[in-house]
Amino acid sequence: MARGKSQFCTWFCTECNAANYITAYNKKSNERILKERSKFCGECRKHVPHRRKDTKKGSGN
Repeated sequence: MARGKSQFCTWFCTECNAANYITAYNKKSNERILKERSKFCGECRKHVPHRRKDTKKGSGN
């Protein structure tokens, strides 16, 4: 990955607001960036919608 071109985002559960996943995407080449997707939450123990928030890698906020 080229340095400085990717943006990290953290996925938060919509029900319990737990930070579960950290992913990276390229802002320049990705035309359709998802803002919400269904993922598994370990605290709720089921698949629920997760919302994306741009963060630095490794931070839980």
